[in-house]
This record gives sequence, structure tokens and C-alpha cells, in this order.
Amino acid sequence: MRHDHRPYWMHDLWEQYENWWVRRFLKPHFESLGTHAKVVRPWNVEVFGPNVHAGRAIHIVSRSDQPVSFTVWSPADAPGEIKIGDCCFFAGNIRILAAQKIEIGDGALLANSVTITDSDWHGLYDRITPRPPSAPVIIGRNVWIGDGAFVGKGVTIGDNSVVGARSVVTKDVPANTVVAGAPAKALKTLDPDGPFKTRMEMLGDSDGLDRFMKAAYREQLSGNSTLGWLRSKLFPRRGD
Repeated sequence: MRHDHRPYWMHDLWEQYENWWVRRFLKPHFESLGTHAKVVRPWNVEVFGPNVHAGRAIHIVSRSDQPVSFTVWSPADAPGEIKIGDCCFFAGNIRILAAQKIEIGDGALLANSVTITDSDWHGLYDRITPRPPSAPVIIGRNVWIGDGAFVGKGVTIGDNSVVGARSVVTKDVPANTVVAGAPAKALKTLDPDGPFKTRMEMLGDSDGLDRFMKAAYREQLSGNSTLGWLRSKLFPRRGD
């Protein structure tokens, strides 16, 4: 498909349905979920275990073949937690796995197939212990983690840093640093004064952004009709 043939009313109805699904079926699984959550295909998002918190304006994009999971798996007497800040973005096929604590700062961007875990889940010799060694993972503000990267236990990634695609991060990353590789190594230092443009700025006025996006979609889809959408589905032509 090269063009979105949906009439605006169909786009708007679908978005309302997704928002309703989030409120009805997804939000109860979070310990807390901030306002203005935007989740694409929320039925592909799994929240498992206690103490999963997410801030304002979280944005999750999932597909049936690229689910997103937030999992806390820990003993009842030492409950783990996942804390997600405001305005964070999660692409498809992401796994966040906590035995103790994973904290993700405001405005973080996590690309497709990222895995973050605070535990190895099994020892080199003891593969059956119910209390595998763990250490907190702290992801700073405005951090960008690239496609397919892995972040392991005990790692702290400083504010504004970038983790390259397919990287394996097992040691701390200073703030304002670009790392890549397996194991990840520092490649570049960013100017701490930026200027950075962040998701916190873009989503600072969530209501205003929502009005802007509605107007943009209304303009983009203005020439579409219900019959035209049906024709594109039943009798597609080259260029559709």
C-alpha cells in the first residue's frame, strides 16, 4: 500500500477504539499509567507482574508479530519494579524484564527489538535458583537505544546517550556518549549543551499536539471516501 485510502471518520473511529482498549484492558495491568497514553494495537502489549509504572504520554507501537512486553518476575518478599518516565517511546518487539529494578528516564526512545534486563536469570553453575543474581538498570533522560540492542544487569546509561543498533551493553555508559558494538564501546561524545530537541518538548502540551495531529490527519485524508477505500481493498490498482 502506497497511500492511506481511509476516510477521516474511519481513522478517528479506529483511534478511539485503540484508546478505549487501553483504558479498558491494558491500564488495569499497570500499577500506574499516566495521561495521554498512545498505544498502537494495544492488544499486542503484555504487562506481567506487579509494580509496573509508566508516566505521561507513553507511546507504544506494536504489531501481532512484534509484541511489546513489560515483565516483573521476582520473589514475593523482594518485589521488583519497572519505572518508565514521561514521554517515552517503545517500538515493536521490545522486552523489558525486571527481577529487581529497571528505571527508564523521561523522553527515552527504544527502537525495535530492544531487550533490557536486570538479571541473567540463571547462574553459570546453578540453573534452577528461584533468586537469580540481579542488579538495577538505570536508563537516563532522552536516551536513544537502537534497533536490536541488549542492555544487561547493573548498567547505567547517562542522559542523552545513544546506543547503536545491535549493541551489547554490559558496562555503564556516561552521559552524552555514543556507544556501539558487542561489547559496546564509546565512539563519540556529544556536546552536553546540545541543543537537544526532545520528546518532552514535543509532548509538553499533549492536548495541543493532539489537536495538531487531528488537523493534520483530517487534511491528509480529506480527499478520501468510504467507497474509494472499499475499492482499494477489493480491487487494488497499481499505485494504491
